[in-house]
Amino acid sequence: MAEEKSLPGHKAMKDRLTLALCANAIGDFKIKPLLVYHSENPRAFKAYKVMKEKLRVMCRANSKAWVILQFFIEWMNIVFGPSVKKYLIDNDLPLKCVLLLDNAPAHPPGLEDDLLDKFKFIKIIYLPPNTKSTLQPKDQRYLQF
Repeated sequence: MAEEKSLPGHKAMKDRLTLALCANAIGDFKIKPLLVYHSENPRAFKAYKVMKEKLRVMCRANSKAWVILQFFIEWMNIVFGPSVKKYLIDNDLPLKCVLLLDNAPAHPPGLEDDLLDKFKFIKIIYLPPNTKSTLQPKDQRYLQF
């Protein structure tokens, strides 16, 4: 690694992607993630003839690899809503769901209005601003045991 950095003409890799993950509280139900990459058709997909539709992620493209509101709403209506509804029905559970979100730009207030009518059983609750690092251990710098 250090040798590569010292070579003339070396550029640090600036490849970025965003992967939005979601699961239920006990972890027995994981929802298909949303993957946002800067390219609609990555070279690796072309080289190996990967069909995005067959992947276990919902793929979208954005020049900065950010999750934007449009992608999040699509994911909620195409992936999240149907998956949660099926899970609840298959497990004989009431049609009730709470989705906890942080205050990311792709999660503006009023997202419930963008849900399709058949998913109106989903209640969206937002974490208070500036509490993500306190509430989510993965964002804490030092964990105390």
